[in-house]
Amino acid sequence: MRLSILLILITSMLFSCTNINPSNNAEDVTNLTPEKAPITSCCKPTEKVSLTNIPSESIFMLDDTFKTQHNTDFQLSTLKGKPTVIGMIFTNCTYACPRLTSDIKNISKNMGIRKDKVNFVLISFDTERDNPKQLKKFANEMGLDSEWVLLHGTEETVRTLSVMLNVQFEKDADGNFSHSNLVSVLDKNGVLKYQKEGLEAEHKETNSTLLKLIL
Repeated sequence: MRLSILLILITSMLFSCTNINPSNNAEDVTNLTPEKAPITSCCKPTEKVSLTNIPSESIFMLDDTFKTQHNTDFQLSTLKGKPTVIGMIFTNCTYACPRLTSDIKNISKNMGIRKDKVNFVLISFDTERDNPKQLKKFANEMGLDSEWVLLHGTEETVRTLSVMLNVQFEKDADGNFSHSNLVSVLDKNGVLKYQKEGLEAEHKETNSTLLKLIL
């Protein structure tokens, strides 16, 4: 399954974590399939979810098992039934990732009483250092409530998911990462519907998209 996914998706340019979008200009990426996108408790522990009628471009087709910040097994198909906001980060990032996380927190805040109808997920690039204990520490430091899911996976699994979400990253000699900064919105079946690129961006359209997907 993973090989089939990788064969139909491509990676391109990288954005540096230490030199990211200095003008804070953001770019909308709306209604895109992964091939066209340019290049930064919500769920119970993993249980088998039927993938009947799930589109082939859904991230739920990646059936590998992740670990949450609570060290529980988790499959992406567990997110089925709610729209999902996803950010890809690493916790040793001192600039872009905390800002991207704050952007998603603001999206959650702006959903008001409807935020419980949305999954909020962070997935780490750093498969070596961002174990569940470290992810839980980051969640506490960022003030993320119990509804957020932070995930650790294998290097191959994380790379495959990043390709599906158009998120580019590369590990440097210090063990840190250059990466794009994308907030991704998926529908109830795990299909990419909207993306916003940039830090401290205006997310009015992100919230509008989520409201439409909830209905």
